Amino acid sequence: MAVDEERHSGPNRWLRRDATSEKPRSVPKSIQNNAGGHRKQKADKKRPKTMAEMADKHQLYMQAVQNPRKEVRNLDSIYRTLSARFLTDVDRLDDDGPLHCQRRGAMTLREDFCGTAVLCAEWVRARAVPDRRAYGVDIDSEVVDYAWKHVLCSSDYDNDSRARVICSDVMDVHARDTAPDSSAIMWIPRVDVIAAFNFSVCYFHQRSDLVRYLKHSLANLNDFGLLFCDLFGGSEITQPLVSRIRDLGSFKYLFRQHNYDLCTNTVQISLGFKMKDGSMLKDCFSYRFRLYSLCELKEAMLEAGFDHVSVWTSTKKNPEDESNSDDDDDSDETQDSEVEQEGGDFEAFTEMTSTTEMPYAFNSYIVGIKLPRIKSKCL
Repeated sequence: MAVDEERHSGPNRWLRRDATSEKPRSVPKSIQNNAGGHRKQKADKKRPKTMAEMADKHQLYMQAVQNPRKEVRNLDSIYRTLSARFLTDVDRLDDDGPLHCQRRGAMTLREDFCGTAVLCAEWVRARAVPDRRAYGVDIDSEVVDYAWKHVLCSSDYDNDSRARVICSDVMDVHARDTAPDSSAIMWIPRVDVIAAFNFSVCYFHQRSDLVRYLKHSLANLNDFGLLFCDLFGGSEITQPLVSRIRDLGSFKYLFRQHNYDLCTNTVQISLGFKMKDGSMLKDCFSYRFRLYSLCELKEAMLEAGFDHVSVWTSTKKNPEDESNSDDDDDSDETQDSEVEQEGGDFEAFTEMTSTTEMPYAFNSYIVGIKLPRIKSKCL
């Protein structure tokens, strides 16, 4: 980082003299030695800041890792598909009932572990109707402040106060009729969709903690509600060291998998960025994930009380280094980063309905489905 821009003045004005000028013999040696430090400090002032020093790490992350428009389209599409499947015969006699409205699409979203809450912002931007609302929850006060200032209040996401973010542990946020009596409880209405993305459930290294979170999510969903969790995996993840580079035009995104622990099924991952001037934000974000299998998470959801679980998967076919495969598409990435992120090396998400072999790499949505508890005459 650049040093303080404060000018030196007063009794130390002489310290700005040229290094070749003669120092007074009466000056103590300690002060003479310090003069060199001041000259270096002054020289550093003139050095322009690197692109890494001026970079916003959250903006880099959002551009390199997240694609909220694609995520919202997936949420809406899967919600409509599953609601049409499970609510076909529900509430036929009351076209204005809440379940009829839910068949028309999800309106409310809760984003747990929301970070900068860009998914919340995109959720309300995608459909500018009063009932379309989003609530983000994250325990990190710094990133919550960032979300308010730079995302929810951004002109790109004019949400008309339909999106808000709360600084809290996700386990301390409840719907009013599900919370224990406590003045410290944070309140959020029940929602149609809860999204725990960016592999957030992998923070729960103990299965008991995972199931507790899933039960908590179930209790805070509407009568027909969906919990979306994402996972990644594949044969690639068991490699001892995986490094990938993706060129995004103005910077390069660096993914590094440091190690995989077979005994605990955990992996250490770090993300970094290299700017065009060669400066770097090395290991800017670092995570220790427990890699649950699709089967493990599906069983945990059923144990927590979800009625059904649906799995949607996108696979990577080619085990080539991204840095090689992306070099030919630099111009397309620079012109339209959304196309690059949506395409990448992964196919579209499709529902898994049969047995499949382990792919080289995959991303998946594991969707817990809460069915309405309604009277038998409505079925």
